[in-house]
Amino acid sequence: MNYQILDTIKQAGRSKLVLRIMYTEKDGSNEGWRHIEPYSFRGEGENEALFAWDIEKDGIRRFTLSRIDNAGLTARIFTPRYPVEII
Repeated sequence: MNYQILDTIKQAGRSKLVLRIMYTEKDGSNEGWRHIEPYSFRGEGENEALFAWDIEKDGIRRFTLSRIDNAGLTARIFTPRYPVEII
């Protein structure tokens, strides 16, 4: 687990900032930067995941934390669609 990425995700959730992530899919593909609204963590260990609204795909998605390769904050504030459980 990359704790710097985890800290960035937590900061985005607490501040309600859109997060940009570089994510590698299970099949090894990568779509480039994805812009998401982070809401909650679920699972443990290898199965720990971030649940977030994918802005481009217009839907909630599950991102396995170990496959998030990079994360950065944007300046965009989001209005939560669901309760933000990230502290």
